[in-house]
Amino acid sequence: MKRTKRICLGWILILSILAEMGCEDRSVTKSDLAIIDAPSAIGTQENPQLRLEYELRQLVNPVTHAIPALIHHDEISYAQRQWVKHRASARVNQSEWKPLGPTNVGGRTRALAIDVTDENILLAGGVSGGMYRSTNRGNNWTRTTSPSALNSVTCLVQDKRSGHEKEWYYGTGELRGNSSRSIGAPLRGDGIYRSVDGGVSWDILPSTSNDRPEDFESPFNYVWSIAIDPEGVIYAALYGCIVRSEDQGASWEVVLGPDLLHPESLTPPIEDLNDSGAPFYTNVMITPSGKIYATLSSFTALGYHTRYAGYYVYDPATDTWDSITPADLPLVHHRTVMAFAPSNEDALYFLTDGDQLSLWKYNQNRWLDRSINLPGVSDTLPALDTQDGYNLIVRVHPTDEDVVYIGGTNLYRSDNGFRGPNSAWIGGYDPEGSGGTKYPNHHPDQHELLFFSSNPNQMLSANDGGVRYTSDNLSNTPDWSVLNNGYVSSQFYTIALSRDVGSLRAIGGMQDNGTYMKTLGNANTPWTEILGGDGSYAATTPGEVYWYASFQQGQTFRLSLNAQNNLTSFAEVDPVGGENYLFINPFVLDPNNYNRMYMAGGSVVWRNNNLSQIPAGVQEPTSVNWEKIESTELPFPSVSAMDVSTSPANVLYFGTTLGTVFKTIAAHTDTAETFFVYQQVVTDEDGERVSGNISSVAIDPLDADRMMFTYSNYYFPSVFFTSDGGQTVVDVSGNLEEHADGRGGGPSVRWCEIIPLADGEYKYFAATSVGLYSTTELDGSATLWVQEAHESIGNSVIRMTDYRSSDGTFIVATHGNGTFETTIDDYLNYDEKKDPVEKLTVINAYPNPFDTEITVRCEIPESGRVRVQVLNSTGQIVRTLLDAEQLAGEVSVSWDGSNSGGAEVDDGLYFYRINYGSSVRTGKMIYLR
Repeated sequence: MKRTKRICLGWILILSILAEMGCEDRSVTKSDLAIIDAPSAIGTQENPQLRLEYELRQLVNPVTHAIPALIHHDEISYAQRQWVKHRASARVNQSEWKPLGPTNVGGRTRALAIDVTDENILLAGGVSGGMYRSTNRGNNWTRTTSPSALNSVTCLVQDKRSGHEKEWYYGTGELRGNSSRSIGAPLRGDGIYRSVDGGVSWDILPSTSNDRPEDFESPFNYVWSIAIDPEGVIYAALYGCIVRSEDQGASWEVVLGPDLLHPESLTPPIEDLNDSGAPFYTNVMITPSGKIYATLSSFTALGYHTRYAGYYVYDPATDTWDSITPADLPLVHHRTVMAFAPSNEDALYFLTDGDQLSLWKYNQNRWLDRSINLPGVSDTLPALDTQDGYNLIVRVHPTDEDVVYIGGTNLYRSDNGFRGPNSAWIGGYDPEGSGGTKYPNHHPDQHELLFFSSNPNQMLSANDGGVRYTSDNLSNTPDWSVLNNGYVSSQFYTIALSRDVGSLRAIGGMQDNGTYMKTLGNANTPWTEILGGDGSYAATTPGEVYWYASFQQGQTFRLSLNAQNNLTSFAEVDPVGGENYLFINPFVLDPNNYNRMYMAGGSVVWRNNNLSQIPAGVQEPTSVNWEKIESTELPFPSVSAMDVSTSPANVLYFGTTLGTVFKTIAAHTDTAETFFVYQQVVTDEDGERVSGNISSVAIDPLDADRMMFTYSNYYFPSVFFTSDGGQTVVDVSGNLEEHADGRGGGPSVRWCEIIPLADGEYKYFAATSVGLYSTTELDGSATLWVQEAHESIGNSVIRMTDYRSSDGTFIVATHGNGTFETTIDDYLNYDEKKDPVEKLTVINAYPNPFDTEITVRCEIPESGRVRVQVLNSTGQIVRTLLDAEQLAGEVSVSWDGSNSGGAEVDDGLYFYRINYGSSVRTGKMIYLR
């Protein structure tokens, strides 16, 4: 939901909910005490396109400021050619990978269907996870498409004619948002796929696949819906038009809208469909008797009204389409969804998003405007939030044309066809919870609803959390079951391993699904929900003392979890005054001192020298120990990636959204100095000098002068390396680029990793939009990168990786295909090289005397409880500054001259007292205002 206010804690008691369709527990496992919940979002009220802008910034060609047309098709093709060329080398040098799920967390699902011949058979498609099939009503799922294929599934249909029931079709390409350039979005498709064996295997329809990826010239790149009439004629709603095939997809013709299959024939001719002015949103629906309805939006990619806009019905007698557009339909309308009543197919509902939401009932040429009774208009329910058409659904109960279901972020039901208000809120977010709490075992952002013909009160729901089931869709409080066992479609943004040798724990942030944790090392173990919202950066400390997790726009939490992953305490730790956070905002814990965090805050890096001093139980930004590193402050760009060195320590490298890379020396001190390192620059179409987006920075843990960084943009060189602290920088993209300047089918590189090996060599990894690549030698433009795990990870989008040197564990997080893990052969445990102090040691108390704030710094040899107190000259305790578990290394606490009640103390002599185990250290402090 598009909200700007902070979300209060949702205290959620965990119930073990057994599925109605079997004895297996398919509920989502959650932390037992509480989960900090927030709504997932595609934007905010101030900026509804925030997530889209974040994604586009990472991917656009800096020269054209647009994502290259058909780039995903192009990069998969290039990746396949590279694999064929270099697979012999890959088989010799690569590690063995194992999948780790999560098998209980589904991702964004727009396609869902029940086999008409057997209700036990379900098919589902993830927007970035491919097609899955279940033979037991969703108890388990099996993937039916290759991870190396293009997997952006958006719609699904079965040919229900007798003798043709094994024929299925799915469309690809998710077109979302209302930006004029969002048709360059990353989930571009490649036409329609067909199965002739009941969805067990799939092949592309050649007539719908574009073999010229240099331009956006095929409307089949975005398939909104597919329908099949009783004679087997296939209709598809594509970008800009409705098309028809009478030969099972071998050939197509445009039947409604501009002829985008032959754009050269238009007046004027169109070479790039970005410039077509065609309807942005389309839809097609066929009733059981064969009546065909279609909708075309008034909204276009160019922003103006199109003459094709409206609602239509097909007249087979004349082979024409008659407009049935209601007279009062808002002039500006975007996406429309439709549904007919199975009990009376002449009764139809049209739900349209645009400048205003509208709901219409249509029955034999008569229109009834039901918009006034939509949720939130004339009742007390939250308004139907479609997020600009991103989530939008309408369906009618099979036995009653007045029982109507509509969905946006939430799912609602009306029992009177929306003739009046007072709908039932039955899914999405929880009406009884705080703003971000999910409806029990359901999930926000609705995309599909299906009814079982054997019992129409049983219903399936597809949303951004995968697939759900209820046995009573007429209840005002339906019980839902989660059907995601084996449906691996969750979309990870981030991943972080436990720092403890041998630990099986890892924590990851997912789009739309919050932050989850795994505790075991096999694919069938459920992951546990830890934090709500759109899961963002995460980290943990040695000993798993604290876990850090965040959701969109920088809201970051310190969490204490017991062995069962139950939350025992929490604190929000992001700084007061932080602003301009990225949608997925980076932070990093200092590997030299896990008490310290560096956080990106728009155009500056923030530093906190002791997070554990932040009081527990507070869900508000904090001022405790936070300060801006003044030398990092920049005039415009946002900090987008960072890393901290260990040898020597405390060198911070960071990159920005404008492609600049900087180096900060002594980043942990008030005297930190920042220097420019590099920016790859090109000239755009307007003659301006521009750059790309820095997506990751990786420092050699053995040598801070050796650093790698990546640009994530298409048509732009991707991977760079310095071995001398930034004095010289070399492009090591090598064969990750089809052409040396970045043009062609080279992937978007999202993350990189430098891993030292025991024999003195290195292994380098690049996580890309078409899988994971590695090399053992950086050789400038001749660097050879080879794809890892071609058969399992395949061409999946990888957003992040993480590595633990103590045992060689390496984990990969994909955006739609789950996580994978391996052990690096011949790993080097470089953490063993650190020499800890042998006892509690005071470093200093500075400044002393002080008038505003003093910082006391000490170092401890092992993690343990530390208490720091302020005493007056008579030995009375003035204030306890710290009494908490601390991590081995430096401990820093600050005192602002106030007592435990918050009142300012008198000038004079005070003492600090540090207790650690049986050790005690004291020192003097002089407070002078």
